[in-house]
Amino acid sequence: MERRKINVVAGLIVMVMLLILPLAAVAGSTTIEGEVNDSYQIVASDGQVYEVTDTTEGNDLVENHIGEKVKVTGTVEQDGDVKVITITTFQVIAE
Repeated sequence: MERRKINVVAGLIVMVMLLILPLAAVAGSTTIEGEVNDSYQIVASDGQVYEVTDTTEGNDLVENHIGEKVKVTGTVEQDGDVKVITITTFQVIAE
């Protein structure tokens, strides 16, 4: 009986961890709106410039949507004076 309780508790702990880990990943996400320029950057509506990292989503955005207004979600890191965004999703905003 004692061993069964341990297995049940261990199973519950694993289930809770599986539920919490994706939430932690989302917590680091940022959403910005801005315009894609021809220098692999997004200029946000507040004037902040974000360098776009070399990923599948990022490359699709900066190669195919230059001059368009977009809403992007990703993780932002500070590299010296430069903000760098790793894009996970984006959508083009119709003006």
